[in-house]
Amino acid sequence: MHLVTFERSCAHTIPNHSGSLGDAVMGFESLEPVRPGSRRLGAVVSIGTYAGWLVDLNRSLAIKLAYDDVGAPEVEADSMVPSDMLSFLRLGPTALKAAKTALDFAIETLGCYNAPDFLRAGAVEPADRVKLCAPLLRPGKIIGVSHENPALDASRRKGPAAPKLFLKAPSAVIGPDQEISIPADAQRVCFDGALAAVIGTQTRNVAVADALDRVAGYCAANDVRSRDVEDESVGRSCDTFAPLGPWLVTADEIPDPADLGVRSVLSGDVVQLSRTKEMRFSIAQIIAHVSKTIVLEAGDVILAAAPSGIEASKEPERWIRDGDTIEVEIESLGRLRNYVTTAKPG
Repeated sequence: MHLVTFERSCAHTIPNHSGSLGDAVMGFESLEPVRPGSRRLGAVVSIGTYAGWLVDLNRSLAIKLAYDDVGAPEVEADSMVPSDMLSFLRLGPTALKAAKTALDFAIETLGCYNAPDFLRAGAVEPADRVKLCAPLLRPGKIIGVSHENPALDASRRKGPAAPKLFLKAPSAVIGPDQEISIPADAQRVCFDGALAAVIGTQTRNVAVADALDRVAGYCAANDVRSRDVEDESVGRSCDTFAPLGPWLVTADEIPDPADLGVRSVLSGDVVQLSRTKEMRFSIAQIIAHVSKTIVLEAGDVILAAAPSGIEASKEPERWIRDGDTIEVEIESLGRLRNYVTTAKPG
């Protein structure tokens, strides 16, 4: 599934008239309106007439439960498929199964004669009537691997080289089509297109061979950094410096995250073109390494930047600046686009 977090532009209530869906929801007090601006968990319809539309998973499941004559369908839907991604991930495989049920029900209903009522109920929205947010609005932790990790030979260290890690503040996260705001006094800001793996279950001291089993899904990321700041983690943690999106693709749809194409475009110029297999450390290796000393929780994000990007360069050809547009596209994960502005002094 392609999971999204989105905001509506208008409210919806279940239609209270005679007809298939109206009759189906008789027997419980009508569903609460979904308010404009409220953030919801959705999935992208991939087939049929409504391909590209978004299913409100919680609302679709509530309607299905009403069809099935389940008491308090909204309460039951909230417990099975919460409306926010972090709560959803913390429920684990049971929530994913319920979400697939809600998506399948929506696709089936859209192909039936009662589709108009289903649409009026706000269970499905066209993409142009919603605003996509970051799939995960506030991760627990964001951990990445720095490119500034020289090869270590046996004379300096026993054993193989290990990833050099950095932390990125969860408050830096923004979504697709939002603005990356460069601090007014920053002169050297760069970025790397990165593969983001979202952890789905508590992970401690996991082996490399088992590490990908702990991943809930993947998305494109833009790892922005100010080199004006000496501390690397601080330089990567400025507000808006962690764009994620446009959606979270569940792990079952990405059998081999170690071989995905990565393409980054800066204001029309291709500045990064590589594959994740060229990364010095794979997602599995990074997760295994981190989990030796840090417990990973559902909703934590692991960033693995692909090589040959701007940030990876010792001295980029140019720094990003006000007015730039950055697009990070990863094979099977979609395109993440953001705009660059400069914050006003003071």
